[in-house]
Amino acid sequence: MDFDAWKVDLKSKSAFHETGCRITVEGNPRQPMGLIPTNFPTGLTAVEEARLLRCGMKAIVSKAREEHMKNVGSL
Repeated sequence: MDFDAWKVDLKSKSAFHETGCRITVEGNPRQPMGLIPTNFPTGLTAVEEARLLRCGMKAIVSKAREEHMKNVGSL
């Protein structure tokens, strides 16, 4: 499984993995206060679930910071 295969949608504050897993963050996507994971693939170990969450959160935070820097740079 490609743990980094996430597509981020900042409008919905969500990331979607190719397996169907979805992570939605609460609060500012650059510094989330919480997360809501849904649709975990079956058969994952606890370590794989944690890795999938970590990679998804990294994708959301990275995308949000990237967009923030674009917006700040264009001022």
